[in-house]
Amino acid sequence: MKKLFPILFILAACTTNSNRVVSQAPTIDEIVKTDEANSWVDQLSFEKKVEKKYLADEDGFTFLLDEKKNILSKESLVNIGTVQLEESLAKIQDPLTKFVAKCYQQKFDEGLKLADEIYQIYKNNTSYWNQVGTCYLLRSDYSKAILFYNKSRDLDAKYSPAVNNLGVIYFRQGKFSKALLAFKKASDLGKFSVTPNYNLAQLFLKFGNAAKAISILQGLQKRSPQDQDVVAALATANLLNGDYPQAIIGFSTLDKSIIQRPNVGLNYCVALKLLNRKSESLAIFSNMAPASSGPLLDYYQKVEKFIRN
Repeated sequence: MKKLFPILFILAACTTNSNRVVSQAPTIDEIVKTDEANSWVDQLSFEKKVEKKYLADEDGFTFLLDEKKNILSKESLVNIGTVQLEESLAKIQDPLTKFVAKCYQQKFDEGLKLADEIYQIYKNNTSYWNQVGTCYLLRSDYSKAILFYNKSRDLDAKYSPAVNNLGVIYFRQGKFSKALLAFKKASDLGKFSVTPNYNLAQLFLKFGNAAKAISILQGLQKRSPQDQDVVAALATANLLNGDYPQAIIGFSTLDKSIIQRPNVGLNYCVALKLLNRKSESLAIFSNMAPASSGPLLDYYQKVEKFIRN
């Protein structure tokens, strides 16, 4: 049993063998001032924090959409609209989802403050550290994101979300070989395989390997036929593979808001133009949000020139 050190109270009056030392009793005002100075003690909670262990069955975003319509939403909040996410926050009970949702809203200080508040309960929970890492990933602070993803993996080396998210960082940094290995490993680990497989398909598309991307995306579409991101990616893969009619079939089923995204709508415009449907291509282009900067702006300008000729 651990020994407890007692608090020793020094009496106001005490004696020695040879001298008496007298201390004057404190006044009421002094007592009040002392009580006020120590009032913070009353605000402390001495209730023991019960740690929340990781439970795989409770891990995932299950509060938003039907999995048949959006299979990716169970593993990621990336493409959830800001308004929908704000409306859902009031209903969310899971503390991990609450703080990471704030980060997806770009409210990083609020999100990380909530993470600090639950640290004592979740400090040995692999999902907690993964979500902290995601806050920093969303803030483009990759060094801290990597640190926390590796902390998550220290607790469970087979936790696939952290492995996948490391792959996302490698992809953004242009380390595509490392990204490929991370996505493959995350996919092989099993439970959370949807997002890693989707990311693998995106990586294959980036390097023009449409056949491999199509194989992966068709498998995802069987699980979630109406998933807008999967359908858009599969339509793009068919476009790159030269199957323009099939690409157009896929693009035509997408919601208007998805087609208005330049990374989707531009490919739709190209597919229509390649099948000599110029007027439809121009109509899609005119209703699409303009690309603002970076590689997408260059593609935007090239597509505009192509479809207008």
